[in-house]
Amino acid sequence: MNKSVKPIFHQIAILSLGWLLSAPLYAQSDLPVVPVSQLSRPTGWQLVGSVSPTADGSSMRSQQGSNVLTGTSQPLTLLTPTDDFRLRFDLMLSPNADFVLTLPTGQAISFANSQDFPRLTKAPGLWQTVDVWYKTGSTKGPSILEKLALNGVTVREGQTLTNAKLGPLTVMAKTGTVAVRNVGYRIMSPRKVAQWSAPLSYTIVEGQYIQNREDARGKKVLKQDTTAQLNYEVSFGQPRQYTILFSGKLNALQAGDYQFELHQGGVAGVWVDGKEIIQTSHKELGQPSFGKATLTAGSHDVDVYFSRSWFRPGLGLYVSQAGTRPQPLHALASLPEPDPVAVVSVKPDIKSELIRSFVQMPGEKTKRTHSLSVGSPLGLHYTLDLDQMALLQVWKGDFADVTEMWYERGEPQLLSPMGVTVRLPAQTPLMVLTSDVTNWPDSVSENTLQYKGLTVDKQGMPTIEYTLAGTSITDAIRPVLDGPEGNALVRTLTLKGSPDGTPYCRVAAGASIDEISKGLYAINDRSYYIRIDPKAKIKLRQSNGKQELLMPVTLKNGTGSVQYSIVF
Repeated sequence: MNKSVKPIFHQIAILSLGWLLSAPLYAQSDLPVVPVSQLSRPTGWQLVGSVSPTADGSSMRSQQGSNVLTGTSQPLTLLTPTDDFRLRFDLMLSPNADFVLTLPTGQAISFANSQDFPRLTKAPGLWQTVDVWYKTGSTKGPSILEKLALNGVTVREGQTLTNAKLGPLTVMAKTGTVAVRNVGYRIMSPRKVAQWSAPLSYTIVEGQYIQNREDARGKKVLKQDTTAQLNYEVSFGQPRQYTILFSGKLNALQAGDYQFELHQGGVAGVWVDGKEIIQTSHKELGQPSFGKATLTAGSHDVDVYFSRSWFRPGLGLYVSQAGTRPQPLHALASLPEPDPVAVVSVKPDIKSELIRSFVQMPGEKTKRTHSLSVGSPLGLHYTLDLDQMALLQVWKGDFADVTEMWYERGEPQLLSPMGVTVRLPAQTPLMVLTSDVTNWPDSVSENTLQYKGLTVDKQGMPTIEYTLAGTSITDAIRPVLDGPEGNALVRTLTLKGSPDGTPYCRVAAGASIDEISKGLYAINDRSYYIRIDPKAKIKLRQSNGKQELLMPVTLKNGTGSVQYSIVF
């Protein structure tokens, strides 16, 4: 028996140390692509255009082309390093495949047998992403696996490796079949890219937390002098309330694109040749900001603004070019290590956990302020926007990072997924349309959609209740393990009433939708699957520059329902 409850949510915080670094591993996120057709193919590997697992999962079905390499038990070399490197590639696995990544120092990492990987691996037949940050050893120290991430989630970090003779980095399928595409890497050099051509001049003025540089220029001057490097410690001996304006000449050693990275504890911004490349903002240590500038070889004006606030003070500026590690332009003492901050996380142990919070979706300027995130002990979680009843995101693995909600003042009030996350269309799933060619609305008003509350079952899973265009609706999302394609979230929408027109359910929307088999669709270049009843009436249409799966909802005696599964 379900029990009605008010929207009050039980929350459990579990602390685990999460260390914030004062300097980045690498400055560039864009990696030069290596065409897989240029890789040496061992026996058993084929160059194809696209792949998908066969129905029995024994092999990969392929189409002609040159975008993908697919193979089995023979190691495929992705690179043979001569220096530090950053590597990224996509992989697809057949059912029951054991993917093995072998590092240049010989350590083999099995994705099937390592503790963290199975719960972060996507369903067979979906594309996944692997990122490797690697520091090559020398007489001064051993090789280090700086970071290994699967689908955006860090699984290993700071692992010291035996200093064996370097070999290639290889991939293979110990069992089953693997496909590889979108291989990109960059050798990371310690080459110096720029330097101050003379000491920087600085002016310290009275007042703190001044968020506009022009306002600071009119304040009382406390001190003026020069410094060899950017250094907030020039303020020592001054009152606690101060603001510093730095100005210097930076010599770019060669023409090209440069990336600047600003670390601060307070208000800060950066200008290059009079242009603000890093917008003035208020941040804590450990929250870097980035800016880019195309520079000619030679001298350039660089201005840095810093205004102290209640945050622990610190100021650092790095510069880099493609293929180089970030180079500090500040004195070491100017950027202290951030205080270690415990990650405040929520872990559903026995029952599901429900958290109301703000959510910031990628590409959106404003927060979603009426969001409900649901974490299941089964390891499948989701976030629902209660204003639009939009299923914003689903993920597997650990549940929620709520540090920005519960640490100190918790001003951002943001919840972040801790596992492998799939972003979904951020619009209502149901709407009454004139016909199946009518555009889907980007949003609906509160006069059209009204949230009414929720009920919770014995496992703690909610069923949402709302009205839409005169129809009463319940929305139940439940985790299911070991389904036909793997783990899934099953969504059931039940409608009651007499809508003024035909209600439709938009089951999926994306840049691409491919029908894999009757009732099974791959969304956004095999990012996730949607499964529906093979007998259901469904329309695949093109609308507003994207593809959509549209299903009419038939009401009999004033009641109708639609159900679909999200497999990822």
